[in-house]
Amino acid sequence: MSLADNKRSIFTTIGSYSSLMQEGKPTLQTDLYPSINNKDDIVPFLLDVLKTVAGTEALKELIGKMFSNLVDEVEPQLKTALKKQFIQSNSSDPLPATFVSNGITVPVKSIDVNGKYKVNPNSSTGSLIYGVPTDTFDSTAYSAIQNAGTFKDYNNMSIKYIEASDSFQIKPLGSSNIGDYFTTYIDDTELVNKKELLSSVMNNFYGTLEKNQNKTVEQAYEELQTEALLQQVLDGDDSFVILPEMYDELLAKSREMVEGVVSYDLGCGLMPAEFGFDDFSNLVSTISGSTDPFFIGNQIGATINQSTSGSTATEDLTTENQQTMKDGFFQRIIRIFTVKMLEAVTTAPQVRTMLGMMSSLQNNGVVSLNKPSEDMKKFKTCIKCMGKEIMRLIAAFIFALAIAYLLKLIKPVIKKVVKEKINQYVGVIKSLTGANKLIN
Repeated sequence: MSLADNKRSIFTTIGSYSSLMQEGKPTLQTDLYPSINNKDDIVPFLLDVLKTVAGTEALKELIGKMFSNLVDEVEPQLKTALKKQFIQSNSSDPLPATFVSNGITVPVKSIDVNGKYKVNPNSSTGSLIYGVPTDTFDSTAYSAIQNAGTFKDYNNMSIKYIEASDSFQIKPLGSSNIGDYFTTYIDDTELVNKKELLSSVMNNFYGTLEKNQNKTVEQAYEELQTEALLQQVLDGDDSFVILPEMYDELLAKSREMVEGVVSYDLGCGLMPAEFGFDDFSNLVSTISGSTDPFFIGNQIGATINQSTSGSTATEDLTTENQQTMKDGFFQRIIRIFTVKMLEAVTTAPQVRTMLGMMSSLQNNGVVSLNKPSEDMKKFKTCIKCMGKEIMRLIAAFIFALAIAYLLKLIKPVIKKVVKEKINQYVGVIKSLTGANKLIN
């Protein structure tokens, strides 16, 4: 039996359980689920299973759990995986004296690839794109820019902004061996900030912050290229080459994002959506700190109506189409969430700084950092390994939720079957008892 056949049998079995409880005919499962024939990516298949078992509400709960529980659960495992990428043959060697005294010098744009440091972290926009605006690598780098020529310390490194060349000088604090230095830095750094992650995911969908920051189409286009390459890695394509036909699609989306009005096909035709800055800010503020996955999922789901209110495209949607739109929305948010997690551990400023420092130690002081989309082949092994780790962790998280829902589905089925069997046995026993009486 092929993998696709095994997948079909799972959906058929789930349909049988559901029909048994509903006293109806089994739902015929077909290849309407693209994940049946996708042998490489397990996450879409698990999402289809989850949706089949419990519907859109399960996807909504999953979204809430991903933003509340998942990040905290996987942070230690992501740190362990990232530390492995910085274990080199020279890890036991001491940091070179010249490296300790001079560190590396890199253009700000090679670290701050999204233009974050042009925004005050204490502003209304800054509080969204920085997450927690104090005691982070990003806030320290911003402070260094505001105090040009002065070193600012973060964890075991010190950062100085050189205004004349618009560059950072970044050097280690103290001396240790190479392996211990990177291990300590990763251990003491928050890789994924939940508030920043939420803002980043929702901005990728609606483009609200792009418009508010007055980004150019070129800036948005470069960021989307980086995300597209990371998404390809998650999909099993490690060529780090964007196909020519994708460029027009990315360019069109970048234009929409800087305008703050995006169009998506969520399963029922193109849907224009505009999510204003005040609504965006309220969403992030309302959700941040919440541990209730249903509340988080409901708040994120509510943005569909908020962003499409007044659109003629939504007026004639049937109930079925509205459900399809919700399913498409939640699945797209999950997909964006996954790539943003990979972005946080491979192309975020604090990680690119480490990659730059490591490249300097390996190349006699020469730093190998340019644009992220150009650097990916250099750091191919790291990106691929972190991509696999993130997919493994997210797949395990979805699997656990799917199993929980399956148990809820199967439990009453088992009770019903057992009850039917008991009634059969009772009937047999009664008939035997009656027969014995006649004989006697």
